[in-house]
Amino acid sequence: MRGILVLLFFSLWANGQQPADLANPLVNVTKPRFDFFAAAALPYGMVALSPDTHHGDLWNAGYRYNDEFILNFSHIHNAQTAGIPVMPVTGICKALQGLEASRSKLNHQGEIAKPGYHKIILQDYGITAELTASQRAGFHRYTFPAAKEAHVIIDLTAALGPVKMVKGYARKISATEIEGYSVNAPTFRRKKNCTVYFFARFSKPFDTINFWKSSDTDSSAKTLTNVELTDDRQAGVYASYYNLQKGEQVMLQVGISFVSMENARMNLDKEMPDWNFEQAVAKGKKEWNNYLGRIEVNGGTRKQQVKFYTDLMHTAIGRRMTEDVNGAYTDNTGSSPVVRYIPLTSKGVPSYHFLDADGLWGSHWNLNILWSMVYPEYGNDLANTFLAYYQNSGTMGRTSWGGQECWVMVGDQTVPLLTALLQTNRATFDKELAFKGAYKNAFPGGTRDRAGYEAGPIGKGGGIDWYLKYGYVPIEIRDRGDGYNRGGAAMTLEYAYQDWCIANMASTLNKKNYSPEFMQRAGYWKNIFDSSLGYVRPKDTLGHWLTPFEPIGSKAGVNHATPGFIESNAAIYSYYVPQDVKGLIRVMGGDNAFVKRLNTDFESAIPSGFAAEHGLHFAARVDYDNQPGCHLAHLFSYAGTPWLTQYWVRQVKEATFSDTTVSAGYRGDEDQGQMGALSTLMAIGLFDVQGLADVNPTLEITSPIFDKIVFHLPGGKTFIIQTNYPKGKDNTYIQSVHLNGKSWNSFELPFKTFTNGGSMTINLGPTPNKKWGTMLEELSLLASNKKVE
Repeated sequence: MRGILVLLFFSLWANGQQPADLANPLVNVTKPRFDFFAAAALPYGMVALSPDTHHGDLWNAGYRYNDEFILNFSHIHNAQTAGIPVMPVTGICKALQGLEASRSKLNHQGEIAKPGYHKIILQDYGITAELTASQRAGFHRYTFPAAKEAHVIIDLTAALGPVKMVKGYARKISATEIEGYSVNAPTFRRKKNCTVYFFARFSKPFDTINFWKSSDTDSSAKTLTNVELTDDRQAGVYASYYNLQKGEQVMLQVGISFVSMENARMNLDKEMPDWNFEQAVAKGKKEWNNYLGRIEVNGGTRKQQVKFYTDLMHTAIGRRMTEDVNGAYTDNTGSSPVVRYIPLTSKGVPSYHFLDADGLWGSHWNLNILWSMVYPEYGNDLANTFLAYYQNSGTMGRTSWGGQECWVMVGDQTVPLLTALLQTNRATFDKELAFKGAYKNAFPGGTRDRAGYEAGPIGKGGGIDWYLKYGYVPIEIRDRGDGYNRGGAAMTLEYAYQDWCIANMASTLNKKNYSPEFMQRAGYWKNIFDSSLGYVRPKDTLGHWLTPFEPIGSKAGVNHATPGFIESNAAIYSYYVPQDVKGLIRVMGGDNAFVKRLNTDFESAIPSGFAAEHGLHFAARVDYDNQPGCHLAHLFSYAGTPWLTQYWVRQVKEATFSDTTVSAGYRGDEDQGQMGALSTLMAIGLFDVQGLADVNPTLEITSPIFDKIVFHLPGGKTFIIQTNYPKGKDNTYIQSVHLNGKSWNSFELPFKTFTNGGSMTINLGPTPNKKWGTMLEELSLLASNKKVE
């Protein structure tokens, strides 16, 4: 799929704005995560070149729109890796005094931020900074005022975002070239060092070059060296220019690598062979249009289109490649780093991307669905990344930062992705290897041994041994091991869903002898469902219910959760049974009782905008700020009331995810594209509570917000959704659906029908049609393997 849609895309958008013109990187950047903002970057690119206005943590760093000063422009903005800050200045150089000394007022006048390009003015220096990027290199263009002296500073040991630096190194190669590296110190999440290498090339020979290191007499101070080389725990370099004319430009290209300085230069040479800045910007826009244009929308308001393509953009900036153009990447799972190589295709490019990724906790309700539908190669990239961890270290991973497994959150989050790609026939990874990795992780000795961020040679906080012994993870897990997120009831529910995924993998891979055991384990959720209260409730090792018990917390517990849960509570986690929604409905009292209860939950969440403030997850009944409840509005369809799914999905979309201002748009933790993907699915009116992990997966139909949606699918096929509704009236409710010209009365659409290409017409209106979506005869064709025309 990479690169094949460009001509088609441009012909479709020749008469209007292209998606890259509509996507807005400045949405919700008042208080972002360090890895949230990206303009000068490509989809999944190693380099995300952007201004930084604040450093110090993950949750509130990087480019913050309302800050007063710009500190630097840096090239790496991942959740746990950072590197190579650059700052152009005029006047006396203050590089040795730290980033704050060279800061400039942040002025938004004249600012342009679009996918692939960022322009911003450094007010204190009169410098116009323009930024763009290839996959593995950053491209700066600085337009200076008349200046007696000007400098370009590269501080290699400055703390960036959540990362401090151990040391830095730089040396002069020529009058226009510098190379070096920064060593990222360990963080709470990433336990080992990580080195970011660079090769920098200037368009104009510098008049002088200066390096600094720790002072020989005061290790806390910096001093200039007399040699063209520095290697120290306080290291940096600045290139100086004298007597610049007004409007004179200095350009800088910086290649990046996680392997070596030689590879950083190779990446730069391969991806930026000339100094044509406008052409680099055009290439970036073309790549973004190719990515965003796989889903083409028409109609709706301009605000809705801006938010839609902004959401899609976010799905491509949270996970970033770390392999070089020759396929080399650093495996840091052992006692020392090892350079390994991804096989190259016949075109000489890596056959997949080795990604830096903040895990997949909850992605079965957002990214897994979107990847399987339209972007399978990126889902396969992540699958292959974690399978490489299995080959390199013996355990299939769930996180990837700096070539290291960091054990984010809990469980085996990779399994639902592997299963979704497998069941939708999108998998290009080694299926046998995937099943072996999933099987190992489902028993002691695998990833489920470990709670969140639990390192060390042996994990205890995951409780998989207790899960197998008791049929649930008991509440005592909170006192076992040294990890985080040790919520036994939540673990039980997540493990049961993951076991169901493995059972389905086994069935599809003709390993049916494995399926019964995992299907039995998929029912372990019933072991912690207290039918007397109607809630999932933690148990201890003796089988006693947790007492006292609050479905909704009255005060904050560990990690924003009530006892036994993870970043949530029993009120939300009690609905976490995607593998057996009908069974859940039965134990909750049947369709009517289930609908009444869930509807009451949503009505109570209207004042909060259906999202708890970050840190208050324990107190919510509905919480679209966080992963455990991303499916709630779609559950009504399973209880015979799809019109309520249509209503509440639209309400959540509008209240939680519709804003396009700098201060709102995601209502909390966007979490590497997950909420962007969820918002995208709500906008196009397709979802799947089971995360497309069933043996015969389906897409659930809700009300799209656009008049026409064209999906450009792998293999050159298209699927088109056309909506009709009375103009000027509300279009929340589905009145009728026609699939490939024939009436369709089920809320579920077979995934195979979608991928085969075709069309669906949805007639919408202001009042519910309570007869639509409750008939299942179409889906019975799946059981008989008949094709739905």
